[in-house]
Parts: sequence; structure tokens; C-alpha cells
Amino acid sequence: MMIRFFGQPKFDCRTQKLIGYEFLLRETYKGCWRLPTQFQQFSANTLSQLLCQTIQTLPQDLVLISFNLNQAQFVEPAFQPLLAQVQAQTKIQLYVELTEQPTATPMAALIQAAADFQQAGLKVCLDDVGTGANQLALVAALAPYVVEYKFALQNFRPAMDLASLAPRLRFWRELARRQHKAFAVEGFESAADLAALNQYAPTILQGYYFGKPRLLALPDDPAA
Repeated sequence: MMIRFFGQPKFDCRTQKLIGYEFLLRETYKGCWRLPTQFQQFSANTLSQLLCQTIQTLPQDLVLISFNLNQAQFVEPAFQPLLAQVQAQTKIQLYVELTEQPTATPMAALIQAAADFQQAGLKVCLDDVGTGANQLALVAALAPYVVEYKFALQNFRPAMDLASLAPRLRFWRELARRQHKAFAVEGFESAADLAALNQYAPTILQGYYFGKPRLLALPDDPAA
């Protein structure tokens, strides 16, 4: 089995210029790439090495790279020092996106891990706020250590349209504004989405309208 990161582009809302990528881990299965069935099968050392190698293949004038950790990975002690080593080797700012997947991790451990990442110079983003485990209680607890809230349109489609999502979008945009956080919106699928969501002034834009995830193969990589 082979693992690689796929990268989905992120754009600045004001300039609509590429500023970075979200790294999405994928594994091979019967000749195809798929979402891993068990993320915790990959060690912190393996993921950190892959992250470092993949970053080296990208333009170094990017602003940021983000990558996902679930709660269990987020509090695993090995991740923070290894990711700090990766950060030390690049000018691109690394963001840890804490996913909404619940793993029954104690709140105190999540708070301590977020503080440790901040101390190490790594930025923390709360992924897919308002879904899964990333509800208001956790958001409030981690607020001192988090720099970005991300709202995922695709998590609510097709059951809810943009008009129905307006109260949620307004809530999270206003919370981000009051707390001086970046507000990312992902799941843009069309120019109509972009026009409709402009009123919420997201900081970062992401979605298939701007670019689908693509394989970020390593140099001389047989996966390329």
C-alpha cells in the first residue's frame, strides 16, 4: 500500500489568488486512490516525513499548507515536535486542521494539545465547525489557541440550500469576526455560490469551483 497527499487549492477571498493547499491523505487500493479506512494506522513519523517531502516539491512562496488530524492524532505527543521540525524547514506556514470526527478524547487533552501546537509555531484551524465534534463547547474551549474556523458547505448539501444555511453562515462569520479569527468556507461549486456567499466575507475560499484535489506526487515517484 502506498500513501500520498492530494492537494486542494486555497484562495484568498480579496485577491482570489492561490495562497496554499489543504493536504488530503489518500492510500492506494486495487490500483486506485481512496480515503484511508483507518487514519491512525499511519504513525506521526510517517506522516511528518511525507508532509516534509511533499512540501519540498511545491513553490516556496505559498502562504500556507493545512493538513488534517483527528482528535486522537491531535493529542498524540509525537506529532507536535515532529511537525515543528517540518515547520522549521519551510517558510510556508503549517496549519493543523482538527477534524470534526469524534474519538472520545478528553477536552483537557485537546486544550493542552492546541496550546502546544501554538507554542511550537503551528497554526490550528477548527475544521467543519458546527458539525460532528466541532460544536460550540469545543470551539469555546480552544478559542485562545485557534486562528481559523472553517465552514464546510458540502456537509449540508443537498439537504440544505444556501438560503437555508444563511443563519449558520452568519453565526460563524460573526463569531470569527468578534474573535479575530480567519473564516474559511469550503465547498464552492459554482460562480453562483461565490456571488451568494460574498456577503459573508470569507477570508479563504476552497472548493471544486476553484480546483479539485490533485495528486502531489514526490520527485521520481512511481505514483505519479
